[in-house]
Amino acid sequence: MPKVIASFQVKDWEQWKSAYVAHNEARENAGINTVYYGHELEDQNNVHVLMDVPSIATLQAFMQQPENKKVIDEAGHIQESTKMIICSD
Repeated sequence: MPKVIASFQVKDWEQWKSAYVAHNEARENAGINTVYYGHELEDQNNVHVLMDVPSIATLQAFMQQPENKKVIDEAGHIQESTKMIICSD
């Protein structure tokens, strides 16, 4: 399984964290497993997430599904700030 490191900004850490945790079952059902999530010590609105994903296509499809896109937007994830690094197993 490839690993994905996603780094991005959020409007409010607590709001984003609450939405991310609440949406865990949907990610797991898609085969996306969170290894780590957290924020930088100096700026809690700079977030980093490490995930195991079946494929990059699976992750992209998941993020584009309307119901998941809505959760991402409502969580305060600033989409244009997102940087993803794809790593090997």
